[in-house]
Amino acid sequence: MYFPSTVIIGIIPNENVFETRVENGTFHLGGIEARFMDLLSKILKFKYHLKSPYDGEFGTLHENGSWSGLIGMVQRKEVDIALNLLSITEDRVKAVDFSEPYTLQDVTFIVRKPGILPPTWSLLYPFDIISWISIAVVLAVAPITLICFLKLKISHQKLFLELLGSFSKQPLTVGIRSVRSRLAFNLWWFFALIISMCYSSALLSFITIPLQKEPLKNFAELSQAVRKGTYRCFSLKGSSILSILQTSRQEHLRFLGKIIDDNKWYYNFNKLECLTNSKIRGAVIDNEFKLKLLLGKLDFESYAMSKDILISLNFAIALRKDFCCKSTLNTVISRLRAAGLYAKLEKEEWLRIWISRSKTIFQEIDDSMVLSVSDISGALIFLATGFVVSSIVLTCENIFFYLNLCRSSAYT
Repeated sequence: MYFPSTVIIGIIPNENVFETRVENGTFHLGGIEARFMDLLSKILKFKYHLKSPYDGEFGTLHENGSWSGLIGMVQRKEVDIALNLLSITEDRVKAVDFSEPYTLQDVTFIVRKPGILPPTWSLLYPFDIISWISIAVVLAVAPITLICFLKLKISHQKLFLELLGSFSKQPLTVGIRSVRSRLAFNLWWFFALIISMCYSSALLSFITIPLQKEPLKNFAELSQAVRKGTYRCFSLKGSSILSILQTSRQEHLRFLGKIIDDNKWYYNFNKLECLTNSKIRGAVIDNEFKLKLLLGKLDFESYAMSKDILISLNFAIALRKDFCCKSTLNTVISRLRAAGLYAKLEKEEWLRIWISRSKTIFQEIDDSMVLSVSDISGALIFLATGFVVSSIVLTCENIFFYLNLCRSSAYT
């Protein structure tokens, strides 16, 4: 197969995507796109010269029909080909040719989690609101049902307190004589035991490990959060994703594209200060592979990836319109894709990131299982409230007893 002996390739240096470095006079490549390009050069037996755009963009279409970034370099024939996870779009096809796609990636977003739930209310977290309401309804209806069904000679208030105490494993003092009464109260004991065990078993985990608030799930929720000013949304400058958002039929997606462009909310893959130091929580829209790379660089416990997919994009190599050997290149790319070699490079790159990240994680002291006073503040407040109420009731009983005693002595 004929292929040029030397090819000028346009790239954008990015960590984990296209890395270039010189060590001890030896040139080294790193990153998934660099390794893929090196694999192509070995198969097609060509040498390459690398060239980067001065603006560091993928490519933005100007009003006069010219392009910036990598697409502009290929359009002006400053380079023969360009690759850096370039997606195939209708506008780009008018300016440059593309090879066969070598990978397909979903476009979604990662978002910073809103934080942990306050530990003060941790006593209520084991059950959701529906469960608490159901337990309260059962507890309110049960005394009336038992009194009517068993014909008990006991007040509703006293039986209510008896049943309430059974949840904390307090014994029942109700006189149980008939078989029907034993069966009814045994069923209640079984119910109270199950509820109590489920609650107590879940409570410690909710206190020990702080619960995270629910992160944004889809693009509609992200758009609403950006409108409220609680979140900022970032994208790569010159990325095709931005034009996809701006031309979408859905209003909330067009809003995201417009506000990103108007506020210049662009992020640099190698410099993430806009995400890590911002007082307002941030979200990043990009393809799934890059987002996984970002999670490896960020505090991944503080970020979540949405399952909502904006679009699936084909990534290919951009070629000059008059490039001589497109069919030869397509043949090799098709074989590499069929063999799963690019998917293998992805997994290896992800593994390299997580291994390097795990070294720092294991060096940190994990004190997440250590309980502090703030973690059990809800239980302490509940206990203090119980003591106060009990003291008030005891005081009232003593006063009532003293008044009755004085009244009796006065009659005598």
